[in-house]
Amino acid sequence: MSSNETENKTKWISKFTLSFLSIVGGVDSVLHIILPLFPYKLNQYIVPIGMTSLIIGIVFSIGLSFYWHHKEKNNLIDSKKYYIWLTTILRYWLVFYISTFGFEKLFDVNFAFSYHIEDSLVHTLTGQELTWKYYGHSYYLTVIIGLFQIIGSILLLFRRTTLLGVITLLPVQFNILLINIFYGIGPLTTFISIIMVFGLSYLSLERKEEIVDFFRRYKSSLPSIGNNTLRNSMRILCILIPFLFVFYYSYDVRKSQKYFGKWKVEKMTRNGELVSEKAWKKDTLAWKIIYFEERGKLLFCPNPTMYVDSTSIFMKYNYDDNENSLKVISYEINPEKPDTIPVQISKFKDKSMQWEMIFNKDTIQMELKKENP
Repeated sequence: MSSNETENKTKWISKFTLSFLSIVGGVDSVLHIILPLFPYKLNQYIVPIGMTSLIIGIVFSIGLSFYWHHKEKNNLIDSKKYYIWLTTILRYWLVFYISTFGFEKLFDVNFAFSYHIEDSLVHTLTGQELTWKYYGHSYYLTVIIGLFQIIGSILLLFRRTTLLGVITLLPVQFNILLINIFYGIGPLTTFISIIMVFGLSYLSLERKEEIVDFFRRYKSSLPSIGNNTLRNSMRILCILIPFLFVFYYSYDVRKSQKYFGKWKVEKMTRNGELVSEKAWKKDTLAWKIIYFEERGKLLFCPNPTMYVDSTSIFMKYNYDDNENSLKVISYEINPEKPDTIPVQISKFKDKSMQWEMIFNKDTIQMELKKENP
């Protein structure tokens, strides 16, 4: 047995990985072309045909990997040809699929404007709809992502630029994969994203020796500053100081965490007179909801069903943990000279409390009930 033959031999798991990524991805690419062409009356068969095809592809990839491994073990096959064919299939279906998504972004097909999402309340949207709305907000951002996908796909077509294509595409596709997983985009879409990321990762691992060698050889030509102790101290401080700053800030912000949430105004009196339930329709100071946000933000909203920025009042607040006191800062009368308003809080429980304060020379009393945890 020659040394080249020995070097070309790989473990079964490596063969299965390449076979699976190439064949299953290739099958899905074909389905991506064919299934949308089905007439409407055959739509009921799309899912069964797609799932059956993928299962056949998975079974075939398993069988091929065992066959390939057995033949290689007995020196009955040119393993390199299998490897070349499968890696070529892998590169080409990745190019086909990823460039398709790239062109969809350029032509405003992916993340196109959705009328029903536009008129929906945020808390009613699914993860997929939120993603669609967020990325669809800026066409230029979508175009940039699409260009990365198209350029990376073109680089992936040629063996000389395969690694550069992988470097271009892998961060983009990995980010998309995380979105698909954590925003519940859909099992099939997530599965394809996983295959794409693993396929790109496989192609990068092919060149792992070159990648490792590059980083070993790379060294900045600039002279070092100071001694090792100073440099290491600065490195630690560059991480430690931001951590301590954010940790302290987070701790300080969360001192008032017990108030965070959406508070419904159950009852409101102004100068001793009860404010009617329907007064908010004409009186923007007849608040129905108070939003107690992090970072000192307080919003008074008259609309009981949804937040309307144009009719709501934005204020800031200062909470003193030691004295358990709250002060509201109003910019309503004079934004340049805000008015600091002490708030007397009484009968505070986990989900209820009473407020008393003077706003615009009016004595306001409110009974508040927390609507969300």
